[in-house]
Amino acid sequence: MNIRNARGLACAAIAAVMVAGVLSAPAATAAGKTVSIEVLSSRPDSVSGGDALVEVRGAAPSSRILAAGADVTDSFRASGGALLGSVDGLPLGASEVVVTSAKGHEAASLQVINHPASGPVFTGPQHPMYCTASGAPWNLGAVDENCHVAAPVVSYRYRTTAGQFADYPTDGSTPADLAGATVDGNEVPYIVRIERGTINRAVYETAVLHEPGAAEPTPWERSPGWNGKLAYTFGGACGVGYWQGTSTGGVQNDLLLSRGYAVASATFNVYAQNCNDVTSAETAMMVKEHLIEQLGPVTYTIGSGPSAGTMQQLLVSNSYPGILDGVLGEVGYPDERSTTIGGHDCRGLLNYWGSPAGAGWTDAQKMAVTGHATPNTCFGFTFFDGVDDPNRGCSPAIPVADRWSPTNPDGLRCTIADMVKNVYGTDEQGRGLRIIPDNVGVQYGLDALQDGAITLDQFLSLNQSIGGMDIDGNRTAARSEASVEAIERAYATGRINLMTGGLETIPVIEIRNYTDPTGDFHERYRSAIIRERMLNAWGDAGTHVSWTGPNDFQRTAEIRILALTQLEAWLDNLEAAGGPGDRARTIAARPAGLVDGCYDAAGAFIEEVLDYDDAGSACNTLYPYHSQPRAVAGMPLATDILKCQLTEPLRTDYPAMTDDQWAALTGAFPGGVCDWTQPSQGYTELEGTWLDFGETDIVPLADIGISGSASVGSQLTALGSSSTPGAILSYQWFADDEPLVGATSATFTPGADVVGKSLTVRVTASAEGLVSNSLVSDRTAKVALAASPTIVGVPVVGGKLVADPGTWTEGTRLEYQWFADGVALRGKQGATLKLTPVHLHRSISVTVTGSLNGYETIARSSEPTLKVALATAGFVLGLPIPGATATAVPGLWTRGTALTYQWLRDGEPIAGATGKTYRFTAADRRHSISVAVTGTLAGYPTITKESINALRVR
Repeated sequence: MNIRNARGLACAAIAAVMVAGVLSAPAATAAGKTVSIEVLSSRPDSVSGGDALVEVRGAAPSSRILAAGADVTDSFRASGGALLGSVDGLPLGASEVVVTSAKGHEAASLQVINHPASGPVFTGPQHPMYCTASGAPWNLGAVDENCHVAAPVVSYRYRTTAGQFADYPTDGSTPADLAGATVDGNEVPYIVRIERGTINRAVYETAVLHEPGAAEPTPWERSPGWNGKLAYTFGGACGVGYWQGTSTGGVQNDLLLSRGYAVASATFNVYAQNCNDVTSAETAMMVKEHLIEQLGPVTYTIGSGPSAGTMQQLLVSNSYPGILDGVLGEVGYPDERSTTIGGHDCRGLLNYWGSPAGAGWTDAQKMAVTGHATPNTCFGFTFFDGVDDPNRGCSPAIPVADRWSPTNPDGLRCTIADMVKNVYGTDEQGRGLRIIPDNVGVQYGLDALQDGAITLDQFLSLNQSIGGMDIDGNRTAARSEASVEAIERAYATGRINLMTGGLETIPVIEIRNYTDPTGDFHERYRSAIIRERMLNAWGDAGTHVSWTGPNDFQRTAEIRILALTQLEAWLDNLEAAGGPGDRARTIAARPAGLVDGCYDAAGAFIEEVLDYDDAGSACNTLYPYHSQPRAVAGMPLATDILKCQLTEPLRTDYPAMTDDQWAALTGAFPGGVCDWTQPSQGYTELEGTWLDFGETDIVPLADIGISGSASVGSQLTALGSSSTPGAILSYQWFADDEPLVGATSATFTPGADVVGKSLTVRVTASAEGLVSNSLVSDRTAKVALAASPTIVGVPVVGGKLVADPGTWTEGTRLEYQWFADGVALRGKQGATLKLTPVHLHRSISVTVTGSLNGYETIARSSEPTLKVALATAGFVLGLPIPGATATAVPGLWTRGTALTYQWLRDGEPIAGATGKTYRFTAADRRHSISVAVTGTLAGYPTITKESINALRVR
């Protein structure tokens, strides 16, 4: 599996930028007056659900806007000097949004790539999912195969004057205890519209102040309860997914809603339910897209959420910049994999201290090895390593029968490596490559030994016994070994967050209530790690502010409010400076006086640059730093080494020891000990941002067009080809850019309903493993009504043929051309043709050519006549008295013609009188007798000629 960069491969022509907090791409422009197209709801290569909020600038009032061939002009309205429109019906894969002049000339175009509403967009192939949307607490209705419900559900809550949220009445009444809120200086009722639905197989929630009964929010007119900004919340812990989840990061947030923020989150943004920051980022992007399409453009988006919620904010910001514009962190960590090191280390240490070999250690000695503030802190960390153990990692939502076990080897393996194998890769058995924290060469308690806190024998016993965990979660005497390939992917893709991506420019304010003495695992040390990585990445911490405060709920709430206010000021300054740009712009926008520091118990702020090494500073005296077992083993503060490089131990680095003790040490580390001066095995630089772990190559598609005549009854054929073997082409025909229902085959025969309209066809090429591609043909001329002419008359020398053109589009100018045996007859361009001997023995046809401005010039030809015959009338000879005989003398006929006769009395056939002669009878007296001669000859018309004279019998 190759890691693909969506920015580089999926849309090579699109350079991602971010304008006004919205992910977008530079629009294509046409020569002359600049016309631009911008997707406001997402990146153009990351559209989902078939719809997008699009802005067009510079277009003339008569311009038309097309999306994948369909006219969507009526979906656009004037807004802020531009046209803003909600475009829907986009086909899956690549297609184009095009602006044309009234005459159809292209002014600008932008490629967009649409993905299913159920995903994925960039996370790659999806793993199995157990649905919860239909049950409690969501109760959103029946779900489909993707755990999606048919439609979102909207409900209303309100804030009471007592400071609580309550259900808003559905009977139309207004609660007496309804509180108000001030948004952009305007008082609004504190009523919260909450929408719940499904996106990317997750349950999402959005909340915004909005009164029931008022018009639904639209992108064109901001709701009075919305300040134009978005807060996206993230939840903590860490659990293997495979289930939809029962909570989000929370949207009923008074701090945010009371300021007018729209608040959003989804179940996949809670790490306890989905410890996968790539899926979290994708889900946040898609939910944000939905909200923008509903409410309108977002000025900026802040992240919010403590613990692993902050971890997600940092990971999402670094790997997928623009989803969040600012990070409001709290008791957070830099990333999941390097944080989980502590869980594995504590598991091994507690197992050791619980064994006979580890008996007798004092709490002080244990803390000297763990680096923690209390002997109980390590216990909390043992919850971290469950995500690497297939026996412990599954949520209760996963049926036991579906889980992996030694007796069910094909069951779901509930580990991070398996859930995130699109990132880390798989082994020959299809299992996720081991991204477990590696402890080969780690000298647990090394600093404690050197400080004299533990004995040499304790150090040796610990390192001989600590062991590790195998791929199936079993404790082993051998140390844990990770896959170097998986580690390389972790660095290349940003799963180890070295903050060298989007965090270059994104403001981060991180607060932390000091819980170290309680045994909580949200130690202040984690803030120092974040700062160290910032310094390593950029040489300064200009985009990162860290505050520590007392472990007091009320004081923490006050600090949180101050942090939000400062982050708003920072982002407002950044907007005033032109929006997000380079690092220098972000640092310059940092509010004056916004600095590192801490708050004491009374709430007084102490200004102090975060410095892990200065134990005597004011803040570090109030809130001392601690560390973790791996740090005591020598790992640097950045905590960014997943598998250390090894070196031979030097006896001089240790306290004096006997030869037996030295043999024990080298035996405990047969491959060597960690060389912490070297980067991790598998280390590589970040490959880039906006990486895509699915398919990004687009199916080649070329030679799109339409063959045939644009006229009623004439079959048209869609043209197109793909160089990809096995590519499948599908079609959609349009008339004047409106899709024709049911017209989805490669051919289309226009009917009278499309007369006067131009036709196009959208050809979509699909192939397994590639992104579908849709292109639209050029327009045909307007569909004409054009009939094939018919010839009226008998093809006989001396006769006249008349061309009947049939029905043509009104106003069509018709021209005629007569043919004899397919050869044009010079000068014969009228609607009639007089047949002469020159036409004898030849078939006659006529072609009618119709021309009308805006239509294709169409020629229609008649069927050829039978060959032109020679047939002249004869006469009758004889004495016209009863008993006498009359003789028929035929005229001139085509040689070979067989003649038959029918004698007539006053023009009526005489029964039985069919010979060349006729004997007059008494019945003929006082009547006129004539003869009709009929000539037949194969290939010629059958012609009847009545004699030129008649004999009146006396």
